[in-house]
Amino acid sequence: MHRQAPPAWLPVGFYYGWALVGVLGLTATVSYGVLSYAFAVFIAPMMQELGWSQATVTGAFSLGSLVAGFAAIPLGRLVDRHGARGVMTAGAMLATVLLIAWSRVDSVAEFYAIWALMGLATAAVLYEPAFAVIATWFRVRRSRALTVLTFIGGLASVIFVPLATWLVAAHGWREALVWLAAIYAPLTILPHAVVLRRQPADLGLLPDGSGVTLGEPEVVEERSVVTAEALRSRPFRWLAIAFALSSLTTTAVSVHLVPLLLEQNHSPAFAGGPWDCWV
Repeated sequence: MHRQAPPAWLPVGFYYGWALVGVLGLTATVSYGVLSYAFAVFIAPMMQELGWSQATVTGAFSLGSLVAGFAAIPLGRLVDRHGARGVMTAGAMLATVLLIAWSRVDSVAEFYAIWALMGLATAAVLYEPAFAVIATWFRVRRSRALTVLTFIGGLASVIFVPLATWLVAAHGWREALVWLAAIYAPLTILPHAVVLRRQPADLGLLPDGSGVTLGEPEVVEERSVVTAEALRSRPFRWLAIAFALSSLTTTAVSVHLVPLLLEQNHSPAFAGGPWDCWV
């Protein structure tokens, strides 16, 4: 196996896994903000210009979510075998192209085709592959690393719902999508391609860096399981159901809240402003 040296820009003694946490926190924030939370801001202007119903517009987002769910399993296998670098870089490139295609959409069929492919892109760039990276680079400090990553990613709505609202108001929804694509590409494609590494051993490192310090719990030996065995596990099934229901409710609110507030005669600035950032 070819072993690479740690990047020269990394401070001496700094574990590369924490650099991955920071980079994946950035890309998760941008990906969730642009590809998920910002969608709600585009519903009303698309309805107004194209004459589509709200159900038609949001149905495309639902289709994308279904595709993402089905794509997660084969993409997860690719990540297990080859690492997340190629998957996440390709997903970010695909998402950039689809954002530009979305800005030119004129028919329902085109819109649904774009969001079917967007589902594939989101499966490749959101938390799931990022968590797989963190699980590979951390063992004892895994929960801490995942907490930091999800905390950073939680800023997605805080940043991108107001930003998308301002872009739509200033430039219209089509040009706003082009601006978001221009923001999205350099903040995701390059970090995924340049920074991600498959495993600590590729840089001559061990998980967690220099090892366990005093006061930290010992690592329980981990065991890999095949998909069929995981599906037979009752805790796994209950966790899957819980996460599915939680995602269903929070996503429904985040997609429909902005249009609902606009229907209640609130201004676009209020509907897409900081008040909305709780989602």
